[in-house]
Amino acid sequence: MRLRPRPGRLRSPSAAAVGPARALASGMGFSALAQIAPLLTNLALTPYLIHRLGLDRFGVWSLILVFLATLTVLDGGVGASLARFYAYHGVRGDQDATGRLVVGSVSVFLGLGALVTGLAALIGPRIVTALDVPPRLTAEAGQLLLVLGPLLTLALISNSAIALLQANARFRSLAAVSAGSCLTYAVAVTAVVHDGHDLLPLALLTTLRYLLVTVGGFAAGARHFRVRRPLLPRSAERRVFVGYASRMQLSGFTVFLNGEIDALVVAVLLPVRYVGIYAAGYQAATALRSLPLYAFPPILTRMTHVYATRQLPGAVGDFHVLQSRWLPAVLTYGTVTIAAVGPAVVVWLGPGLALSGAVAAVLLTGYVVQVAFTGMRTCFVRAIGRPGLETRYSWCSTAVNLALTVPLTMLWGVIGVVLATSIGLVAGSLYLVLLCRRLAGLRDGRLPRRWVPATALAVLTAGGGELLVLRTGWHGALPLLLAGVPVLVGLGVAWALMARDLIRAPRVPERVLLKEETS
Repeated sequence: MRLRPRPGRLRSPSAAAVGPARALASGMGFSALAQIAPLLTNLALTPYLIHRLGLDRFGVWSLILVFLATLTVLDGGVGASLARFYAYHGVRGDQDATGRLVVGSVSVFLGLGALVTGLAALIGPRIVTALDVPPRLTAEAGQLLLVLGPLLTLALISNSAIALLQANARFRSLAAVSAGSCLTYAVAVTAVVHDGHDLLPLALLTTLRYLLVTVGGFAAGARHFRVRRPLLPRSAERRVFVGYASRMQLSGFTVFLNGEIDALVVAVLLPVRYVGIYAAGYQAATALRSLPLYAFPPILTRMTHVYATRQLPGAVGDFHVLQSRWLPAVLTYGTVTIAAVGPAVVVWLGPGLALSGAVAAVLLTGYVVQVAFTGMRTCFVRAIGRPGLETRYSWCSTAVNLALTVPLTMLWGVIGVVLATSIGLVAGSLYLVLLCRRLAGLRDGRLPRRWVPATALAVLTAGGGELLVLRTGWHGALPLLLAGVPVLVGLGVAWALMARDLIRAPRVPERVLLKEETS
């Protein structure tokens, strides 16, 4: 006999979600503030650094940041796994297990930093020689490589402190720590960096910023962990964590191949100044991609709590509730920002770096598809302990990217490099949609009726405003903020038109409700 839900008994998964909706919205707001602080700091300092250092020296600094970002990703998957396990221990109130994870992660990161420092001392000169660095900058580049190890260590440990606060929903404290460290860093950079010979002090100031985040983060999250013997995770805990982290590392390695390797390709094939041109466009595209991702930490925490208490049916229901709002909102945001990013980069850095705007637009197209269709699915597979699906889609994306990089680069240069990355991101995203449908029946609903006219109106509003700002001839961080006004107005108009459809309770598949009721 076929079971049918009884009227009045079944409830939407959103009604049973851990914590009220207001708490989730508050968490998203403070999470956004915590993560937007470094973004705004970089946007404000980039024109200043290009002016003070010169484009060649700024290209060397950008290359060091590429190395740092690459090594941060290639940490064995530890950093990407911490938030999930901190949240899992936190929902059970297991402070001892959390403490062992804190000590274990710090130990791993200290070892990685020492390894990188040793390698930099041994092969640093060869790396500088292999890259197209001007002879007058080789000594400074070698000094920066020696600082890379300590910089990496503090960057990774600060990520552990951030994950601890995120996992325990301490987003207000996280925002305070992040904003304070970034403000201190920005003031120090403008006070210290005055001419073209300040690369080493700039690296030391960056290390100081990570140190402030580390100390502030662990101090704010001290009540959530307890350090007792044994100091390191037990064997059973290590097995579970290493298995999860190894799959996350495979996904992280594809992040390197899909993103950071583009800069390395440019560094090998073109003069080093093109690394700076690419880095500016990459920074603009990743900054705009990051804005929707600010919602991820509280959403991952929520999904992990839901899965810990209501198992797979609860997590599936929670996904459908969140995805029904996420997809149309992100697609509208992405369409508008793709149209606006090219002119915005010219406003930010001047017409001499218009190529950076084209790089940003092409790359952002792939990012938008990726974030819209894989964002909630990534949170879902991590929350239920199935990061292998994320790994599979990441490798699919990487395979397409690597197959296209050389032919497209030969055709269109630096634009071809990012075009290959963008196509790979789209292909991999569609593959993850298929994998999650097979695993748990995850599906995307229809876009709201007013999505097309609302988005078109937003694009016209933002595009017209960008052209008006361009005609003023102003350039720099402050004009960039002015250029953001028409984008915000366009998005506000679009979301106002779609508000009723986005707020309306989504339809959750009947089989999900039946499974949850049975559980």
